[in-house]
Formats: sequence, structure tokens, C-alpha cells
Amino acid sequence: MVEVPIFIAILSFIVMCIGELLAYYSVSLKYKYEFEAISFGFIFGVATLILIPKSYSNMFVLYVILGMITVYLIEKYLAYCPLSKKYCVECDNLEENRIKFIYPISFFIHTFIDGLIIAVSYISEIGLPLYLAILMHKLPAGFVLISPLKGVYKNPLYPGVFVSFGTVLGTIVGLVTLKDVSTKILLAFSGGVFLGAFLMLAPHIYEHKEEKTFLYILLGYILVGIIALH
Repeated sequence: MVEVPIFIAILSFIVMCIGELLAYYSVSLKYKYEFEAISFGFIFGVATLILIPKSYSNMFVLYVILGMITVYLIEKYLAYCPLSKKYCVECDNLEENRIKFIYPISFFIHTFIDGLIIAVSYISEIGLPLYLAILMHKLPAGFVLISPLKGVYKNPLYPGVFVSFGTVLGTIVGLVTLKDVSTKILLAFSGGVFLGAFLMLAPHIYEHKEEKTFLYILLGYILVGIIALH
């Protein structure tokens, strides 16, 4: 039923918008970093326990590496995060034009890829684990997106909603364009994307929240293991 991935995409959109509203009204997410650490552990688990094992074929390693390289290139050349360690959460001395334009565009790329992963989940019949992996980080993602935009937009919710809609758009594009691609290739590439995302983004959680970061990541990993047993 193609309605399922569309529903998940819309739900992801709504959850991310809720995070944006919380940030807009300065409602603190007390355990934001802990929740993100769990979600990254979940992503790592989905990659290593589900996607990559299920993608096993003659050339699967190539597509896993390609997925990892894709994430690296996006983070290296297209992504821009003003909430990195050197700026912290205060957002002082930031380049206004970069926050106003480059930051939302780079975030849109991430949400669009989330949508593609939702489509892959449906096409490859993986379902729940991938859906949860996307949904789990949407609330803190919305919060992180809006926090810097509050200083450069009179109403940052407008660009925020546009960026969040990237998940829905990516899902629709993925359902249309990826349906004829080998599921082994899709799973291997998605596994590489998730693995690359974990390796690139998890260290940022450690920078902000060193205490018990490993335990939170391990908890997310164990949750995937439990799901994979069923």
C-alpha cells in the first residue's frame, strides 16, 4: 500500500514542525542531545543489523561505500550548521546570509534524503525499522533548524515548513524513480548513507554531551536488535 510511506512522510513533516514550534516559542528540549544519541545508535543499528546484511550480493560493498561517500560529500560541501561547537547554541557572530539561505538549503537536502529513505523502506519491504529511524530524529531536527533562523527571519516558521516538506517531496520522488532499481542496490546504498551519517554526526553529540553518550547510542542500537529479532 503506497499510502503507508506517504503517511510516514507526512507524520515526519508534522513531528519536525512541532520541533520548530517548540524552538520558535523558546520551549527547551531538556534531553535533546540524549534523544539524538539514541537516534544515532538506532541509525547505526539499522545500517549494520538490517540494511547491509540484507543487501548482501556480489557488489554490495561498492554501493555501501558509495552511500558513505555521498554523505561525506554532502556534509563537506553542501551542509552548513551554525550550531557547531565553535558557535555553540548562542549563535553569536554568525554570518547572516549563510544562515538565511545556505543553512535552510543544506537542511532541505537532508530532509529530502530522509524522504528517499522512506521510499526505499517501502520498496524493499523493510518497513518499521527504517520508518522509526527517520521519525526518531525529526523532533530535535526541527528544534535545531529553527533556533538559528530566529535571528535572521521575522517569521522563521515559513522557511522551516518548506525545509520540513522536503521529506514528503523526497518520498514521492523516491516512490516514482526508485521502484525499478534493484532492492539489493537500494538497501546497500541506504545502509551506506546511514552508516556515513552515524560516523559524521555522532561525534557532534559527543562534543555537546560527553556524559554517557556511548550508553545512549548503545541503547538505540539494542532497540534495533530487539526489533530485528521479530
